[in-house]
Amino acid sequence: MSLNPDLFLYNLTIRPSVTAVKCCIGNFTGNRRQQEVVRATATTLELWKLNRNNGDFYKVVAQNTFSHIRSIEALKSSGSEKDLLIVTSDSGNLTVLEMNNEKGRFESVSNEPYFKTGLRRISPGEYIAVDGRSRAAMIGAIEKNKFVYKFTSDHRNRLQVSSPLEANKSKVLTFAVCGMDVGFENPQFAALECDYSDFEDRPDKKMHKTLCYYELDLGLNHVVKKYSEEVSFSSNFLLPLPGGTQGPSGVLLCSEGIIQYKCLSKMTHTIPIPRRSGQVGRSRIVCGVVHTLKNSFFALLQSELGDLFKITLDYVVQDSDESRGEAGVVNSVEIQYFDTMPVCTSLLIFRAGFLYANCECGDQYLYQFDKLGDENQRKFSSQDYPDDVAVLNDETTLFEPRPLENLNLVNIVENINPLIDAKLYNSNETTSLPVIYSLCGTGPRSALKVLNHELPFSEVVTQELPSVVQKVFVSKLNRDDEYDKYIVLSFVDGTLVLRIGENVEEVENSGLVLDTNTLGVFQVGGASLVQVHPNGVRQVFYVDETPQKTIDWAPPAGIRVLHCSATNSQLAIALSNREIVYFELDDLDKLIEYNEHKELAAQITALTLGEVQAGAARFPYLLVACQDKTLTVFSTDPESTLEVAGEEILSSAASSLMAFYMKDTAIVLNKDASEDDEDEPELATSLLYVHIGMESGVYARLQMDPQTGELSNPRNKYTGPRAVQLSKIEAVGQNAVCIFSARTYLGYTRPSEFKITPLTKPVFQHACSFRSEDIPENGVLAIYGNSLTIMTIDQLENDTIIENIALRNTPKYMCDCTDKNGMMYVLEGDIDTSRDVDEERIEEYQQFGYPKAPGAWASCIQTVVVAEKSVLQTVDLGDETAFRACWVNFESRPGEPFLAVSSAKNQQLSPPRNDATYIHLYRISANGTLELYQTTKTEHLALALIAFQGKLLAGTKNELILYDIGQKQLVKRSSTRLDCFEIVDLKTQGFRVIVSDVRDSVRYTVYKPLENAFVDFIDDTMQRHVTRTLLLDYDTVVVGDKFGNISVLRCPEQISEMSDEDNHGFLVKMRRTKLDNPVNYYVGDMPTFFQKGSLTIGGAESIVYGCLQGQMGCLYPLNSLSEVNFFKELQKLIVHEFTSLTDREYLKFKGYYNPPKNCIDGDLIEEYYRLGPDRRVRIATKMDRLPRDIDRRISDMRSRIVY
Repeated sequence: MSLNPDLFLYNLTIRPSVTAVKCCIGNFTGNRRQQEVVRATATTLELWKLNRNNGDFYKVVAQNTFSHIRSIEALKSSGSEKDLLIVTSDSGNLTVLEMNNEKGRFESVSNEPYFKTGLRRISPGEYIAVDGRSRAAMIGAIEKNKFVYKFTSDHRNRLQVSSPLEANKSKVLTFAVCGMDVGFENPQFAALECDYSDFEDRPDKKMHKTLCYYELDLGLNHVVKKYSEEVSFSSNFLLPLPGGTQGPSGVLLCSEGIIQYKCLSKMTHTIPIPRRSGQVGRSRIVCGVVHTLKNSFFALLQSELGDLFKITLDYVVQDSDESRGEAGVVNSVEIQYFDTMPVCTSLLIFRAGFLYANCECGDQYLYQFDKLGDENQRKFSSQDYPDDVAVLNDETTLFEPRPLENLNLVNIVENINPLIDAKLYNSNETTSLPVIYSLCGTGPRSALKVLNHELPFSEVVTQELPSVVQKVFVSKLNRDDEYDKYIVLSFVDGTLVLRIGENVEEVENSGLVLDTNTLGVFQVGGASLVQVHPNGVRQVFYVDETPQKTIDWAPPAGIRVLHCSATNSQLAIALSNREIVYFELDDLDKLIEYNEHKELAAQITALTLGEVQAGAARFPYLLVACQDKTLTVFSTDPESTLEVAGEEILSSAASSLMAFYMKDTAIVLNKDASEDDEDEPELATSLLYVHIGMESGVYARLQMDPQTGELSNPRNKYTGPRAVQLSKIEAVGQNAVCIFSARTYLGYTRPSEFKITPLTKPVFQHACSFRSEDIPENGVLAIYGNSLTIMTIDQLENDTIIENIALRNTPKYMCDCTDKNGMMYVLEGDIDTSRDVDEERIEEYQQFGYPKAPGAWASCIQTVVVAEKSVLQTVDLGDETAFRACWVNFESRPGEPFLAVSSAKNQQLSPPRNDATYIHLYRISANGTLELYQTTKTEHLALALIAFQGKLLAGTKNELILYDIGQKQLVKRSSTRLDCFEIVDLKTQGFRVIVSDVRDSVRYTVYKPLENAFVDFIDDTMQRHVTRTLLLDYDTVVVGDKFGNISVLRCPEQISEMSDEDNHGFLVKMRRTKLDNPVNYYVGDMPTFFQKGSLTIGGAESIVYGCLQGQMGCLYPLNSLSEVNFFKELQKLIVHEFTSLTDREYLKFKGYYNPPKNCIDGDLIEEYYRLGPDRRVRIATKMDRLPRDIDRRISDMRSRIVY
């Protein structure tokens, strides 16, 4: 690594991967009345909760494991109310985790090493099977290895994990493993295996699959293969059934077209998998779930088309845990069509009657059971089928799919999986945040999704006012009032008071001063209001909501009141002569002025008294900000009133101050929760924070010690070019800070983090909380211009508004032309899909999928109007499918834009072949629609197209071909064959072309007009399977490959100059050199788009990237050597102190394919916040800094580059 690198990047994840490897359900927080779901994405564990009152399904915890998760499973712990979580990963450890509610994070209970690190087919951990009583688990590999662990508890009820017992056999492939429920007999496991040892010597021999039963003898501490039987070679899925007193035990073995009940020493039952009418081929089961009721159970199985089938068993009930006589014998198995939903990887059923569908692609869905099946729906019973031959010969097992009847969709968790391509769009408005357009989904559920990082609100009513309002206040009249009584509107030259009742009407006799603007209105004492205005203070006493007495206080002549703050027993005001006046209530609720005014050295810009805790007489401190950028903490204790307790230097003069308690970011278990509120998210005890709005547009938050007044843990956020104003509101049961600048933001607490999210437009000038009989909670009163809006903020879980532009087929590529004509041209296509689509049945297709047609393509080009978020035109391509497109202006046809599209006729994917390949030219009309102009047949499929020097440059196979427009087709002007396999991407600047290969990295070429050829003059030192590239400058390109690496490659300056100056290219071609590789970084997911841009208002430009599984992040170039050295040292110390959940070594994880080079992992850096106080201090001491200084640097970096 260079001591002084000229390029050093800082990586931050914007959105984590959303594709779940596995999901499981359990009581992970210990609340037995509520179940939680754990989703394991590629590297992250997420805990989700269900609010069964309203169907909300929200994420509570997201924790990066810094390892590749392979599988997870819930483990019921004896002697504890909490379920544990078993995790296998590329760390080679069997990890058992427990949820720490106080910290809001998973913690490791046990990490048992069992294999080498990394992912191999012989590495156990691909399958986890837990027996029905959570006494043991089998950890299986794809080939050969199986380990069995026993779980016990010690005298303190702590989990004890035994050493692994091996059940290995060479040359055996495992397709599925499950733990059987056998009551309290020895634990048993079922595995679907294939022994290929004979096939290696005799390839003509037919292979067989077997269903094997393994038993763990608890007495002998030994694992044996108890029995095995040959099953259909198409068998692919096992689902265990309840045992003991809850069911007959055994498994459902799913094969192509059939389902069999299997259990040791019991008769096999066979039933068909019903097929749709007109379906080609038999169905396969891809996932399933068993749900146990009070006296019965049922199973739901899903086919690869998304059809759900309900399985019920007629069996002899066992009334004890000891098998005797005919107990547990199955008489018959029945199957019936249940409903249809998108294809899932996991199905989970809550005891509350909800079904969670973790879909393979696209959004996730939460359903509620309306009923458990239709008695009129045809059933197929095993009594009608003596064996599997009878099942396969029955051609009458048909059904007609229908809209949902048994399930009711109650919630959609929107995501961007898979992310095919994306575009970062910045409008020219100073108050607009960047918007991300992303191609997502498959088939009829495909969409161009518009991601807006905003928090929605529900508008109740908006009223136009006669003039512009400066501020709005809401107040009670009595301390014990449940609802607010007055709305006070402050105008430039007056005040308007409105009464809140059945109607909002003007108050004629409020007792307040109306002929000047109002700085603040506060309810103090038992039944009085305090109004602060520029000319003084008025206290109004009320009896039965009628003003009875007023007391006025006026400043010295020529002095005006500038700022104010109050609690129920205190008032502080700032005067224009730089003095602070402090008041407290006496026993008669009258404001008594403190006899000494505190004069400061500079003009006061803001002050605040904080929130008074229950039982306290006053807030112990007064915070005052001045024009000289100081923040002073004064004591309000009667023995040391207005004495300085602390001082801070700010980066800019403060324009607004607030201090109040906010919930901490840890989760707590509310064991005393009632049935009505047990589903509400609970957070740990509140902490006191000081919120600072600055004139520079920066918002800062500091934690305050209520005992000493010490300020710590700063967090900064740049909100725009305007001075920041603040107000306190209540939303979803917690205090939140409303931030007013170029946009309106809301700062609030979510489990595990404090978030600042912009509200949707309009941009408000001021707001406050509002409570009335009609709006008892979450109400907000806000003003913008001369409009007054009453609204509610009902949820804080989802901080991204996703708008969908529905597409017809699976998107393949997006040609972004928003900077040219405001359009996006999307290439779409689905194989094995009928082209006969009825547009009026699109909702039906979204549920059931398109009709299948083997070997056929349904392909089109759709024109999307970005501003209107709608599809303008659809161009059908018949039996062709489009792969790449680009906008091109031919030099010979000026002012006439074209869209070049490469396509293939009857394309087959594996092995790749087609009947013909073409490049189509579409003329782009003034309104953006496409009209076919000409078609050119090509020798190979062009997987890369780009406009180049007034012509069209195409990459076909390993050849660069330069086309010009002709009368009837494109004319080939130049052709150069390169030493690569298949060109997949082209980037150009001037005469230089960067060529990306599917497996041979990138190479730089330059076009030489004198030779009419492209000269390949430099390439990479290693092979990279390139997926996307982005040209950073003339010499530098960022490259993403299909193994999850992002690299920066750069052409040496001397070679770059030589390539430009050599008119024939002979010298530079003879001096063959390699590209420099200044940066390597492993993101763990395949990059599918890169773009330079900013993610915040006024933020720095960075490299924004997106990956196939929905992960999005940015790479920001660090500006100075001191900044590089600071974060390098900090990362090194955090790596030393930090321990991954799975005990995976961080540097080995990030160095999967290449050692990490010149890139800081911002996600790891932010783990510093979550380290214990001792470790944070230890790191700060080694860096010769204070912990708060490190906090500030980390916070500044995030606010600089991401939202």
